[in-house]
Amino acid sequence: MKKLKWKKILLYTGCALAGIAVGAGIFVYGYYTKQCSRIRDELTIETGTPIVFDDFFIEPVASSRMITDISGINTNVPGSYQLAIGFWRFRQNVILNIVDTTAPSAEAIPQTIYCDQLPPADQVVTAVNDLAAVTVSYVTEPDVSTGGEYVFQVSVKDASGNEKIVDVPFTVIDDHTAPLIYGAHDLEAFVGEAVTYLDGITVTDNYDPNPQITVDNSQVNTNISSTFPVTYIATDENGNQSSVTVNLHLRVRPERYHEPEELYELCDQLNELYNIYDPDTMTDVEIAFRIFNWAHNNIHYIDTSDKIDWTVGAYDGMTTLHGDCFTYYSVCRAFLDHVGIPNLLCTRNTEGWCNHYWNLVEFDGIWYHCDACYAYYHEGYYFMYAYNDLNHEDHGYDTEQYDPSVIIAQDSIQNRVNYYTLEVEGY
Repeated sequence: MKKLKWKKILLYTGCALAGIAVGAGIFVYGYYTKQCSRIRDELTIETGTPIVFDDFFIEPVASSRMITDISGINTNVPGSYQLAIGFWRFRQNVILNIVDTTAPSAEAIPQTIYCDQLPPADQVVTAVNDLAAVTVSYVTEPDVSTGGEYVFQVSVKDASGNEKIVDVPFTVIDDHTAPLIYGAHDLEAFVGEAVTYLDGITVTDNYDPNPQITVDNSQVNTNISSTFPVTYIATDENGNQSSVTVNLHLRVRPERYHEPEELYELCDQLNELYNIYDPDTMTDVEIAFRIFNWAHNNIHYIDTSDKIDWTVGAYDGMTTLHGDCFTYYSVCRAFLDHVGIPNLLCTRNTEGWCNHYWNLVEFDGIWYHCDACYAYYHEGYYFMYAYNDLNHEDHGYDTEQYDPSVIIAQDSIQNRVNYYTLEVEGY
């Protein structure tokens, strides 16, 4: 009887324990599946985005942790990774996808170009930004053979195929006009001394703000007294080119030569003493008129001068106030050079006459005869005489001695020249 009783007790106990075990297993399984349901099987993030642990959960899971070391994952690079997340005594595998679905950013650089000078596509966009390498290309090859206003499309595409289309404005210039060279004139220098080729030379262009100028002096020998050609070559950024050739006259430095700066100081002293002109308020015509008027009235004529060099004639004339026609020419030249008024020497044909010298002076692109010298064969002095105003017996000259660019006035304006008020109507 007692054995039977213990068997029943053991049987009941075993069944109870088995029931407890089954119940515990069911509870654990339910807990596990419930917690797993709160964890995402797969998480997708955009490149460049940080990995946030909480994003792996639909709902929070107590005591959860990242088992996989994620410190080595570069989120700037697309890829897929299997990770393990732990909670209590369990682990759950998940997939992390890093994808690139964002197009690059870029901005247009408006272009101004010449015909047939299309820049590479990567030079017409800026602020290009993407985590991956990008390629930049024109959507279709632009036609820039004709001038005009255009908008060309540029593709900025990353390694994942994301693409940004940028509209770039183009101004295409059809330029075939060469630069203009100003101030080119025959040069004078002394044998064995340096030559200043670019003094007074300027270059302009209709589009290029800084056209380049070069000097071809390959035929010059500075050790020989002679005349040599010198060519100025101007080139704009589109390759258009122009040139001007002048003559360089090399001679032996004469005795008693005076540097122009020394003469300019004398000009300033005389201008202050005689109040000849005001460079700040007067036009070039007004200044020149007063220079010739002063020279005519203040230099006393004598029939001789040292003609070894114009600087000698100018120095002697300004320091002694005596001289002949060469002196008047030289003094006027010194003043005109000092104030920047273009002028040239004009000499009389000597058939039946002695030498005579006077100035050609440029106003508004036209050259006029100006002669300050006293002479018995004409009254007063000449200012802004046209070719047809001259008495060609006493002021005849070789008209072929000047470059074609020296346009000498043909029509008289003497009815507008007032020798008392020193004014010229219209100037």
